[in-house]
Amino acid sequence: MKCYPKQSVCPHCGAIYRYTDMKGLMWKKQAACYHCHREFAVKRRGIMILTLEMLAVYALLDLILIGAVRGVSLIGMFIINMIPALAAILLMPAYAELRKIKK
Repeated sequence: MKCYPKQSVCPHCGAIYRYTDMKGLMWKKQAACYHCHREFAVKRRGIMILTLEMLAVYALLDLILIGAVRGVSLIGMFIINMIPALAAILLMPAYAELRKIKK
């Protein structure tokens, strides 16, 4: 059983893009493959789902913190809310998809 996210592959030649490669590509709409030099589209649809999931985690952690601890400080809530935000930022490249350009 694999514990890591799926790797992105070029839709034309199947070249594998690692996490560090995808960090640079995920903000572009189109890119060219480093292996076959053909262009492909970069889709970020899964990032919206990831953001909504992290917002749900924020709300749940806030409710648990407010219900479990008396005299909750704003610094504590800020630290608790930053953990899912950092996780979402680190996971963004795993949610980007590479697709052939339709003409």
